[in-house]
Amino acid sequence: MATTQAATQAATQAAKKETADQRAFAGIRVLDLTRVLAGPFCAYQLALLGAEVIKIEPPGRGETVRWRTEADPSFGQQGMSLGFMTQSSNKRFLSLDLNKPEGRDIFLKLAAECDVVVQNLRSGSAAKRGIDYEAVKKVNPEVIFMSVTAYGNTGPKQKHPAYDSVIQAWSGFMSVTGTRESGPLKAGPPIIDYSTGLAAAYAVSAALYQKQCTGKGQYIDLSMLDTNIVLMASVVTAYMNTGAAPKPGGNDAASRSPASTTFNTADGLIAFAINEEHQHQGLLKVLGLNALNDDLRFANAAARRDNIPALRALMQEKLMTRSADEWEPLFNEAGAPAGRVRTIPECMAEAQTASRGLFHTFPPAETGFRKDLKVPLSPFTFAHDGPRADTPPRPVGADSETILGELGYDAKTIAALRDKKVI
Repeated sequence: MATTQAATQAATQAAKKETADQRAFAGIRVLDLTRVLAGPFCAYQLALLGAEVIKIEPPGRGETVRWRTEADPSFGQQGMSLGFMTQSSNKRFLSLDLNKPEGRDIFLKLAAECDVVVQNLRSGSAAKRGIDYEAVKKVNPEVIFMSVTAYGNTGPKQKHPAYDSVIQAWSGFMSVTGTRESGPLKAGPPIIDYSTGLAAAYAVSAALYQKQCTGKGQYIDLSMLDTNIVLMASVVTAYMNTGAAPKPGGNDAASRSPASTTFNTADGLIAFAINEEHQHQGLLKVLGLNALNDDLRFANAAARRDNIPALRALMQEKLMTRSADEWEPLFNEAGAPAGRVRTIPECMAEAQTASRGLFHTFPPAETGFRKDLKVPLSPFTFAHDGPRADTPPRPVGADSETILGELGYDAKTIAALRDKKVI
């Protein structure tokens, strides 16, 4: 009888284990005091991997990014802009006025029960409100506190504000983008924001593992500027060790290999990255230019670098005989990396993109919208228990009463907080 009962209990426990969330950050609680793109994207990446993320916004209209009108103004008019929804799935939403003592007290009570706090207020702003790392550490000594700012919490610019485009300008990123004729150009997407979000999620992940090993919390000082400089690592390293200022290279690849640029075809542009000898040979074979191996101007990589215009002219002449779509598979199958220059809609329509499972689709029944909502996930997959979207973005303060109830506030107190516009 005892043996049977033990077996039943073991089976029950096994069943529970199978149905429990086994993602990497299941059981981790994150307080998300962020806005705009970089900080929210960090918290979103943690949420995709199972963390419980509580998003704090000002009462009323919430954070301003909700009301942006990019692409389709109808979403922003509902407080659900596409920029906001990009990074808001899997989160719980608490509205809280942190300028009021009651709001600060609620924040600190939540922080005492969280593993991670992520905030991207301007440097010094959290301290003024009494919700900075020192305040949180008093109620939660083992907390991991992520501070995301424009320039970092040290240095003469620590209190200066910035957005993606300003960091692109200030860091020198724009100076090496474009051509000498065009002058400095900003990268199209807000890549500094999203790369900062990924870097922040990486840093939090490292700190969580460190805490597991040492039992110690951590303060993380991460800036958009530092992230961008690291993104430009090879360019910056070359300058720091040679003193030669980088110049804009247009569509030439970072390797500056003679054939690594874009070319016109009979229809469309095609880009090459020909960095190895076997890749160069594959390129020549497809173009029918094998005879160039006997031409001293192109006999080796060094010679080709001295004769770039001549090599590119010969390539261009051949490439004009077919379309980019026709050329692309021929080069890739010959081991010469090549890709037609696509638009975003074209990339999204490709079978390769669809095969990667980069997006989750929420049906109208879950969002209240008239059509499906597609949101991006993480740029990687796991064999099991990987990143996934479970719940769609929600309105401002959608979970306020539930979260406060979990903290021990009764209905009467919650109503009073609402009347005082604390929540």
